[in-house]
Amino acid sequence: MENFTRFNPTKLIFGKGVVDHICDEVSPVGKRAIIVIGKGSVKASGLYARLVSLLNMCSIEHVTYEGIKSNPIYQDADNAVQLAKDFGADMIIAVGGGSVIDTAKAVAMGYYVEHSVWDFYLQKAKPVKALPVFTILTLAATGTEMNPFTVLQDTENGSKRGYGHPLLHPKASFLDPTFTTTVPANYTAYGVSDLIAHCLEQFFGSGNSPLTDLHTAAVIKLAVEYGFKVKEQANDYDTRANIMWLATNALNGSLTAGKNSGDWACHGFEHSLSVLFDIPHGAGLSIVFPAWLKYHQKQLQQKLCFLAKQVFEIETGKPEQDASAFIDRLELFFQEINTPIRLSQVNILPSSKAEILANFKLNKVNGQVYKLTEQDHEAILDFMW
Repeated sequence: MENFTRFNPTKLIFGKGVVDHICDEVSPVGKRAIIVIGKGSVKASGLYARLVSLLNMCSIEHVTYEGIKSNPIYQDADNAVQLAKDFGADMIIAVGGGSVIDTAKAVAMGYYVEHSVWDFYLQKAKPVKALPVFTILTLAATGTEMNPFTVLQDTENGSKRGYGHPLLHPKASFLDPTFTTTVPANYTAYGVSDLIAHCLEQFFGSGNSPLTDLHTAAVIKLAVEYGFKVKEQANDYDTRANIMWLATNALNGSLTAGKNSGDWACHGFEHSLSVLFDIPHGAGLSIVFPAWLKYHQKQLQQKLCFLAKQVFEIETGKPEQDASAFIDRLELFFQEINTPIRLSQVNILPSSKAEILANFKLNKVNGQVYKLTEQDHEAILDFMW
C-alpha cells in the first residue's frame, strides 16, 4: 500500500432546493461575484434567474461571463479574468458542468497574476493565491465540483491539458439532482462513461489497496446499474441523485487511498481526440478505454478478472476468458446507453490516423504506470476503429 494523505476542504451541499441556501455560503466571503456559465442552458432552465434573484436578495453584486464551450478554451478563461478584475470580484460562482467549473478554477488562479492562465497548464507558473470558487452543478460527470483539478485546451496548437493545485478546491458546491433532469440523454450517458473512466484510471494505478479496489468496483457497478435506469427513467429523482453522487465520488480522492494517482493514459488519448475533433469528453473516453484495455489485457488480466467478478458477477475460473468478458460487457454497456465505442461512430475515419498519431506524439501521451511508445500509440489507436 502506498503512503497517502486525505484532506478535502470542499463543502458539499446535496439535495433538492439546496441552492436556495447559497447566500449562507457566499455572503461571508464578499459582496461582488463573477458568475460563469455556458451557452445558455442554465438561462433556459430558469436556474440562472433563480441564482440572480437569490444574490440580489443578499446584496451580492454580480457580473456574468457567458459562452463556455463543452471543450473549454483558455482564451475564455483569460477574458473572464479580465472581466473579474475590472469588476473587482471577491468570488466566482460557476453554474454548469465540468467545462464551466474548470474554467472558473482557471479564472480563480488568473485573477492574481498578469500572465495568461495557460501558463499554469504549461507548468510555467504556479498559483500562490486564488479567488474562492462556488459551484452549482448541472451535469454529473467530471467530479470537478469536489476536487482541485481543471482541464482547458489550446485549440489552435492542438493541446488539451490538465492542472491541479490545492487552491482550486471549490469552497462550496451545491448539488441538486433535479438540475440534471434537463440534460439531454446523450450527455447524461457521456457523464456515466466519464465517471466510469475516472474509476478505471485510478483502479489501474500502482499500490495494493483492497478496500479502495472494492470501493472502486462498487462505484462502477452502481454506475452501470443507474446508467441503465436513467435511460428508462430520465426524470426519476433517486436515479439522478445516485448518478450525481457516484460521479463526485469517482474523482474526489476517495478512490486513490493507498494507491498512486492512477495511470491516466486514456485521458491523454481522449484529450487529443477532443482537441482535434471537438467530440464530447465522455464520448471519447468510451471509445478509448476499451481499446486501451484490449491492448493491455495480458498485463491487466488479474485486475480485469477482479472487475469481472465484482462488477458483472462473472467468474468462470478461466482468467483469460473472464478478462475478455469484462471488456466485452463494458463495451456492451456503453452501446446500450448509446455512447460510442468506435471512432467511426463519431465520424472520425482512418484517413485521420496520421493526424491523430501526430497529436499523441505532440502531447507526449503516456501512462503513469503503463508506459507507452509511439508503436503502442498506433496499436491502441487501431483498436479504436
